[in-house]
Amino acid sequence: MPTSTLNTLQNTANWLTAFIVQRPTTGVGNIPFEPFLTSANYAMQTILAPPFVWEWNRVATTSSITTVVGQSDYPVSLPHFGFLEKATLVNPSPAANQPPNFELEVFEILSKDGQQNRPGKIAVLLDDNNGNITFRLFPVPDQIYTVDLDYQKAPVVATDLTALWAPIPDKYSFLYERFMLAQMQMMYNQQLGLSNMEMFFRQLVATAAGLTEMEKAIFLEDALRPIRMRQNELLSTQQGKQVRT
Repeated sequence: MPTSTLNTLQNTANWLTAFIVQRPTTGVGNIPFEPFLTSANYAMQTILAPPFVWEWNRVATTSSITTVVGQSDYPVSLPHFGFLEKATLVNPSPAANQPPNFELEVFEILSKDGQQNRPGKIAVLLDDNNGNITFRLFPVPDQIYTVDLDYQKAPVVATDLTALWAPIPDKYSFLYERFMLAQMQMMYNQQLGLSNMEMFFRQLVATAAGLTEMEKAIFLEDALRPIRMRQNELLSTQQGKQVRT
């Protein structure tokens, strides 16, 4: 675990109690650690999921794949693989006046190609959920190359409150603290919880690196739409009660 991550889930749970009027966040319904534990895993998964890419969650590998002439699919053991960011095709013996490296275009899925040529595309074909990832190259390689992979690690599911918030550095603790504050407030004050959840998404997008302004705007609009719908529903319910009284 990185030394820049020292906060545990329990640290955050302790901090929260002052802001939710001492209401319990664990052991609700006599279920150990809940709802705090599942909410914390939800926070981690949200922060580390696409489209967000973080330099502290990135793995850069060299020669992860060595191609075989005529073979399109390559299984690789990557236990912490989350999603692929970049891939580079390396030609160990380039022809004169040819560059040795070529960036591969990353696709969601690729069909097989029977014609041999220098690959220009890559996709994750299979993930067996046991750390074995199969990549597909297109076109099928015409000679021996190696492929360097840059990918984001998948979140590690916490099983108790002693778990660290790793790989999220402590300097970004304001992200998961805001998320957890919103989640716990939802139990007794939905309006307040929704307001803090909106703030979380705004902070997340503002902090994120590697996204264009258009990508940030699209994500934020999609994330805030259900929040605003719920806020409007609550407001309509409150107005209806006032009219009846």
